[in-house]
Amino acid sequence: MQNEVLTLEVGTEVESRRERENAVWHEIRSSQVTGRHLTGILGRVERLDSGGVITVVDYRGQRIAIPLSEMNIVLNRPKGQSDTEFEERMMRVLNRMMGAAIDFVVMGITGKDEERAAVASRKTAMHRLRQKYYLTNGTNGKPLVYPNRIVEARIVAVSELAIRVEVFGVETPIRNRELTWGFVGDCRDEYFVGDSVQVRIKSISGNTPETLRIRADIRSLIEGAAREKLIALKPQTNCMGKVADISNGVVFINLVDGIKAVSHKCFDRRKPGRDDDVLFVCTKINGDSGVAVGVISRIVRRNI
Repeated sequence: MQNEVLTLEVGTEVESRRERENAVWHEIRSSQVTGRHLTGILGRVERLDSGGVITVVDYRGQRIAIPLSEMNIVLNRPKGQSDTEFEERMMRVLNRMMGAAIDFVVMGITGKDEERAAVASRKTAMHRLRQKYYLTNGTNGKPLVYPNRIVEARIVAVSELAIRVEVFGVETPIRNRELTWGFVGDCRDEYFVGDSVQVRIKSISGNTPETLRIRADIRSLIEGAAREKLIALKPQTNCMGKVADISNGVVFINLVDGIKAVSHKCFDRRKPGRDDDVLFVCTKINGDSGVAVGVISRIVRRNI
């Protein structure tokens, strides 16, 4: 007979580990029966003895297996690329997604008690979300997600030059130039898998769950205020800034008030490096490209 647990707060009960697990497995079975999607954290990629690959999602402490074919990772496959090379590309994408929150629908359950195991499909969950949010009109005659709407998105992968977000079942990349009014030298310094961000839907194409595509950005959410500051900036103004990147002799700088600037010349005897704090002198405004053009008069602080 199991002893009753004496709790800190009199009159309350402690749920046992078995009771918690049973409650979770009830939700998992419900997903299989009703088709309702659940959300877990991608935590592992395993190669089976048979040679196949599965991803493992943690759902409230329980392992959910999703075959690679059900992860809905869409990659263009160049002509002549071998199966091995294509799978290696898929594995690199999965590695960047580790720690991401992903939706899934349970497709099957085997075993009992300690031997229980579930297999799920991310593809099915994503297609159902697409149908609900993009392809079904509400009472106002519009779907829940439409062009120019601001929505919350999950960050599912981050590389140096872009982040990849999922917006209600649709993944899309956002390049560094679409992230902010300033320059982003390395997206991995500011964006992290598992976080959420607000994005603006720029366009939607496709009329079926399989063909649906979107474009989104973050920059347009803050673009107006930054452009006003740029226009107000006068030539010969001195501004502090931080070097974001250097390419082909051009130094890209984020000024302290959010304006982005470029410099083709540095009067300091030292060469500027990424993340250096510099004093920038504006010589002109390029309204078409939205940048201040000028020179670096000196390097205030090196950040090596």
